[in-house]
This record gives sequence, structure tokens and C-alpha cells, in this order.
Amino acid sequence: MSLVLTAEEQSLRDSVRRFVAERSPLSAIRELIAAGEPYDPGVWKQLAGQLGLASLIIPEEYGGAGAGHSAMSVALTELGAGLVPSPLLASAVLAAGALLHLDDEAARDELLPGIAGGELIATLAITGGPRGLGEPGASGGHVTATGTGDAVTLTGGLAPVLIGAQADVLLVPAAGAETVAIYLVDGAADGLSRDPLTTVDHTRAAARIRLDQVPARKLAGDAGRALAAAADLANLALAAEQNGAMAACLAMTSEYAKLRVAFGQPIGAFQGVKHRLADMETAWELSHAAVREAATVADQHPDRFSAAASVARVLTSVPYFTAAADTIQLHGGIGYTWEHDAHLFYKNALSGKVLLGGPGDQLDRLATTLGI
Repeated sequence: MSLVLTAEEQSLRDSVRRFVAERSPLSAIRELIAAGEPYDPGVWKQLAGQLGLASLIIPEEYGGAGAGHSAMSVALTELGAGLVPSPLLASAVLAAGALLHLDDEAARDELLPGIAGGELIATLAITGGPRGLGEPGASGGHVTATGTGDAVTLTGGLAPVLIGAQADVLLVPAAGAETVAIYLVDGAADGLSRDPLTTVDHTRAAARIRLDQVPARKLAGDAGRALAAAADLANLALAAEQNGAMAACLAMTSEYAKLRVAFGQPIGAFQGVKHRLADMETAWELSHAAVREAATVADQHPDRFSAAASVARVLTSVPYFTAAADTIQLHGGIGYTWEHDAHLFYKNALSGKVLLGGPGDQLDRLATTLGI
């Protein structure tokens, strides 16, 4: 593992950072929030097509770039720093990752090229922590499957499902007569209803999905293996996003500490402010190292990925929440206002800390992985 980006990763980072600054600044995101839009389709088209971000972890044989998880984590870090709303996590990471860990070659050939190009938006309908991603009894609900062959139908509900109201296709874990499998559901299928949820984090679209005898196609392969892989991919992707957002909080607060004057000097000269900024920097450095390690392990030593991804999430989600709270407090009165951007990061950190399994779930998962 190297903390220094390769030349290719630096080029990708610079391209995504420049794109975010020019096409999706926080002012534009505020306009999306005000309009009630989950994301900007034009921005997504360019992210997926022009920059090729949706193709990064998808192998070349399925129309992807095959660049790997290190490249994806670099891109997600920059998108996280700008709080850019997009289907990237749900479609090109979770849904694509689940398909790659199933054994359904026909489904991969059918779906992955469209996901890689961004023309097809998919989501993996998972809700709870690592031990309950869409399975029966998960806190977000469950789905049951009845029938066999081409006559399978799904009934039940799940919430919250990322990009659940916008996805063209859904991969839905459901309990059949004997075991849990993953089923492919068309977004326009009869009996499927999708209700957008009002969430704390305005930059993360989610929905409640309900299925009433919805026709579905069972995907071949071990659903447990695919869901476990999705949990690991979620941990790495969220940690990368949050690491970028933490860096943005640090930059924003450090700059303000230089400009805001109290008692005749910048507030950054006061020891109490210095210490909190130093803590924020230290937490970011540790998170950055953990994300880089997890991404490297995902590409080179997949047998160690689960533990590394859990560590990255634990070392990022909680420190990011602390950094976002400190950002508000160190900005004083203005930090608490709607007009300032600090609350956008705070809400993102608050929801991200528990999304798809909070710190306790990740520690449990890590202990299980390590056999403790």
C-alpha cells in the first residue's frame, strides 16, 4: 500500500476535482435540493460517460474500464469532497459488485455494459447492517419469493433503498422456499411501487419500495456471497466519500480560522481552535491511510478485503461526523445557518455514519472476519 497516488490516479483525481468545481459546485447542489431533485442527469451523464467513472470496477469484457477499486476510491473521494449526488454508489459499485460476485453470466452480459456506460441505473435493494442486507428480518423490511422458473413473484417491502425511485432495474434479495436468492426486477414492473423518502441528508436519494406479486427473475449464484461482497464494497465506497468530505471540512474550517478575527487576532491563533484542527487533520490522515489500504487490498489481496474495508469504515465514519460537527462549531454563529454549507456536511456525516450498517455493525463484522 502506498499513500502516494500513481500518475494515473493523480490524473483521475485532478479530472474529477476540476469537473466537480466547474459542473457541480455546492451552489448547484443547493439548487437541486431546493428543486427536490435527487441528482442532475446532465452531471451524471458526464460523470459516467465523459469521465467513465461508472466503468471503473467493471471488467473490460463487460464494457468497463477494469481500472479497479483504487481508481474508484480516488474518484469517490473527490465526489465526496463536493457532496455530489449521483447513482454511482448504488449502480456502479453495489449493483455492479453484486453481479460480479454472482454466477449469472447472462445477467452480467445483459446489465453490466449499460451500467458501465451510465445508460442503465441499477440498485441493490439492501437496507440493514452487514448481517441483514436485505435478508428476512432486516430492520428495513424483507421480501419473499414464490413460484419457480419464469413464474417467480416477489412480495414485501424494503427501506431505505439507495436510488430506489430512480433505478431502471433493481436487484432484490428475497427468501424463497429454501434459501435467500437475488432477483432481477424491472423498474416498470406491475405491482412495484417506489416512494421517495425525505432523508436527513439531502444529497443521498433513497426510497421505500413495495412489491406486490411483482414478476422477477432469479439470478444464479450464491446470494450470501454477493451480499457479503456488497457490504465490503459499501464500506470502502462510503469511507472514500467520507474521507473526501472530511478533507473539505478541514479546508473550509482552516481557511475560516485564518480570516475570522477575535480579540485582535485570527481565531486560528487560539490554542483551543488549533487543537481541534490538529485533531481533524490527524483523523483525516488515519482515514486516508485506511482507505488506501482497503482499496489496494481489494485489487491485490481480495481474501483480506473484508477486514480492511471494515477498518476503513470505522476509522472514517465516526471521525467524519466529529469533523463535521467541529466545522459548524468553529464557524461560530454563521456555521449554524442554512446559508452556510457546513450543515450539508453535518447531515451527510450523520446519515453516512449509519448507512448500510453503523460503527457497531462494522466492528461486529470485523470481529467475525477475524474469528474473534
